Amino acid sequence: MGVKEIATYFFFRFSVLLWSIKGIGLLFLVFVKSPYNFFEKGNWNDSPKNANDPNLGVHGNITLQHSKLKITYVANGKRGNPLMLCVHGFPECWYSWRFQLKEFSSKYWVVAINLPGYADSDKPSELANYTAERLIDNLAEVVEALGYEKGTIVAHDWGGALVWSFASLYSSMCDKVIIMNAPHSTALRKMFGTLKQYRKSWYMFFFQLPWLPEMLMGCCDLQMFNEFFRGEESGVKNLENMTEADVDVYKHALHSWEARKCALNYYRANIGNVSPQFIERLKKSSISCPLLLIWGTEDFALSLELAALSAKVSNLVSVEYVAGASHWVQQDNPEEVNKYMWKFLN
Repeated sequence: MGVKEIATYFFFRFSVLLWSIKGIGLLFLVFVKSPYNFFEKGNWNDSPKNANDPNLGVHGNITLQHSKLKITYVANGKRGNPLMLCVHGFPECWYSWRFQLKEFSSKYWVVAINLPGYADSDKPSELANYTAERLIDNLAEVVEALGYEKGTIVAHDWGGALVWSFASLYSSMCDKVIIMNAPHSTALRKMFGTLKQYRKSWYMFFFQLPWLPEMLMGCCDLQMFNEFFRGEESGVKNLENMTEADVDVYKHALHSWEARKCALNYYRANIGNVSPQFIERLKKSSISCPLLLIWGTEDFALSLELAALSAKVSNLVSVEYVAGASHWVQQDNPEEVNKYMWKFLN
């Protein structure tokens, strides 16, 4: 292990210790404010009404050939039309694409999946199942299991992080790629050297702890989800596009401790823990299809500069900014996002 690797290791461990103090303090504050409701848990076994809206599409599932994972999805449009595969982020599910499922069903078979660990998709217990390399290979299996050789891939947040690499490693499966509020890994590594992004990313280090992040997400009957999606700092700006009933769908998707643990394992398996073999695999590949990056300018977790830095990874990448939109850009301002998508796709 060289000097750089040793320095990175100790910086990572220090950051986990530092920002865990903030996370534990937040957990304590929630307990102090609501001691009697802290362990409250509602009945989330029944699927919320909004998740069963027939106008959004039909629920289905596939079994991946090699990993044997069951992946659930909602699809809209005519099967046989060009595939549009939508990949959600944290802490979401297929429902984050509800506006796109309806909008693009006239031309595409739009399929919004639940990633491994989320909602009714399988929840493998071993951490190795949540490495980026494994998840990217899973996406290739998804395209094949749906009966397609390629498609347009649309992704947000963690889904976007995976699809940046998918576009390189499985370029033959990509007609076009659209990523929303998710930076390329090289851009994020560069911005991690700035205090601004380092502070914004505090939660990534807190999430390395066992148990406590799951507890914070689940306490007070999953109240934290209301902060994520409707809170003044991190939530959408257009609240009519994210009602409490909408948030209930995300609560249902991650209501169990097991599901929250799986979702957090995306951070635990990848932040500060990328295999040298995977890095070498990425170095031997490159993006060879048009890629559009859509970026909400009021992202609470990701600096605006990340968009421009990400665009530099390839001359095939273009950027469109959605002024005033939050991290949840495709839900916050679906009209503008869909406009940019149609412009790019046509």
